[in-house]
Amino acid sequence: MTFKEIVEHISCEIINKGNDFDTAVIENVSAGDMMSEVLVGDEDNRILVTALTTDQVVRTADIVEARGVILINGKRPQTSMKTLAEESGLTLISTKNNMFTTCIELGKLLGKCK
Repeated sequence: MTFKEIVEHISCEIINKGNDFDTAVIENVSAGDMMSEVLVGDEDNRILVTALTTDQVVRTADIVEARGVILINGKRPQTSMKTLAEESGLTLISTKNNMFTTCIELGKLLGKCK
């Protein structure tokens, strides 16, 4: 799945287009608000779905080489988060959907949910 497909299929707003927005292929999803749990995952080419809006999310995404971050529940990034995403070249998206709906929609795009 690509960021373009995500934007077309999930009601969302692009906050920052990362360096690989047009070329990244996303194959997995990590979802949660405990960054310690995200750190133990080993999925390649993933996107991170969370309700957290701090720069720590961007730092965690960088460590695990996530392709981007989707903020749920209409959350807006803190200024420091947005700035760090821009500096890091990380894609940052916000959706009004909750965690469950967002993950189901991403799963459908990945062909993992019907």
